[in-house]
Amino acid sequence: MMAVHDYLDPDVAYLLGALVARGTLINDKGIYRLIVRFPKGHMIAEGVNLRFDTTKEIRLGIEKIRDRISELIAADIKTVDTADSIDLVAVSSRHSVAWRNLSLLLDYKTDFAYFKVPSVLLEGDTPVECKHEFMRGFADVAGNVRLANRDQAGRNRVRLDILNYPTNWDVPVQLCTLLQDHLGIPVPVITWGHPNLGREWREHQLNVYCEDFLKVGFFFDFKQVALESLAEANVRDFPGYETKPCPGRRKKRFTKPHHPLESCSEKLDPRLVGKHFNAYWEICKALGCKREPPPGAQLEIPFEE
Repeated sequence: MMAVHDYLDPDVAYLLGALVARGTLINDKGIYRLIVRFPKGHMIAEGVNLRFDTTKEIRLGIEKIRDRISELIAADIKTVDTADSIDLVAVSSRHSVAWRNLSLLLDYKTDFAYFKVPSVLLEGDTPVECKHEFMRGFADVAGNVRLANRDQAGRNRVRLDILNYPTNWDVPVQLCTLLQDHLGIPVPVITWGHPNLGREWREHQLNVYCEDFLKVGFFFDFKQVALESLAEANVRDFPGYETKPCPGRRKKRFTKPHHPLESCSEKLDPRLVGKHFNAYWEICKALGCKREPPPGAQLEIPFEE
């Protein structure tokens, strides 16, 4: 019997990452459509004194991705330009093996509002290359690299956005686990779109320092050039600085006021409804984060949220 690993290779993993970020699978009376939406807001990249012909670079990058996907899917693939996104749309009248494999790996869900990180990617014996490619697919769609992502000290970061639905609160923790525990890439904090953290229902964010994200990188060439430029600036301007990963728990800096939306079952994951949180990591714990500081270790000062 075939194992789930047998359905996975780096190209499939890349496509899975793009689908989990902003993808949809549609079966309409025997016509199968796969859609990946590339938000235009995430297609703007900036490096140190670097600007790009965005329209040209996006077109080149989308064609490169289109060629890669066409190797997997026996379908016609077209590019659709909308007001706020550039969509890759694959259409087929065949219930192909590729479609069946993607459905299996995505637990038969059909939209990114419900997709989770496929469990096979969080298994220890899954090839690291597949884990890298999944994150690269996610970052090409939902990651942006620009000067505006700097932290308060001026260090440059890649920002990974997860749109906020009541059905996908697992995804930030799963991405954080994949990055930290499987790829050795530190994630200092998850910025949650939760009313206790003053962001109500905005997108969730993982901010990863550029020099650390080089382990993953981008398949879009211009995003990769920008990433390398900002990573080089970090190394130059912050010599010897090593990013600390989230330890799983930190000191509580202060008590946050209660918020009437803490009990909003229409927006929150059921595990969060009616609960009050004073720090980002408390939300992570409620959603299943297993990271813990070493036994006896003094809790660290909170990272700026």
